[in-house]
Amino acid sequence: MPVKVLDNKGEGDASDIAKGVRFAAKHGAKIINLSLEFPLMVTAVDIPQLLDAIEYANRKGAVVVAAAGNEADRTVAYPARADHVISVGSTTEHGCLSSFSNQGSGLDVVAPGGGPDAYLTDPGCLPMGPDGRNIAQLTIIGTKRTRFGIPSGYEGTSMAVPHVSATAALIVAGGVLGANPTPTQIQYRLETTARDLGQPGYDTRYGYGLVDAGAATNPAIPVTDPAPPTPATTDAP
Repeated sequence: MPVKVLDNKGEGDASDIAKGVRFAAKHGAKIINLSLEFPLMVTAVDIPQLLDAIEYANRKGAVVVAAAGNEADRTVAYPARADHVISVGSTTEHGCLSSFSNQGSGLDVVAPGGGPDAYLTDPGCLPMGPDGRNIAQLTIIGTKRTRFGIPSGYEGTSMAVPHVSATAALIVAGGVLGANPTPTQIQYRLETTARDLGQPGYDTRYGYGLVDAGAATNPAIPVTDPAPPTPATTDAP
């Protein structure tokens, strides 16, 4: 279900986003896609209503997926940084970390977000070569024919998030985890079937790796025990 929480400039505040999250959860949404981020200066104490809404959605059985951020920083932005949220970084067409993608502890997985490769020595990265293609996007047009201010081809961690949300939805629809899997089960399935990138195992650049819809929905791949919690940071003193 589409739930509008931002204005026509793509801007909004935590209270409106919180209302949208609660609305979706109350109306039976199993997956909640948050292709948005706050500036890195925003901490948990600044957005209590949104964090409460995310907790509510988790209790209702909804998986919340959010963008890690586009500042090329080593800190994951909120709300992706919050508990009970799958945080998503961005990769390019070449399978490399996008130059703009945030990274750091608390990053869960990555997915296609477009843009140029980061200046890395990872296999497949072409930092001095041509940029990969961006992500195609269909924009909703309002009743007054006013278009949301994003072009049809775009790059960003917000473009990566729907790949993960869609894969989570396929896990639910395909029944690979049973009829009504919990948010934790879905997250672990995404993480344990992701294609490992960068350093072996979990790393703060790619998280558990590149989301793999084919592997995540393949009943021949056994369901594993829950993975250890993703390393995270907090804003507590």
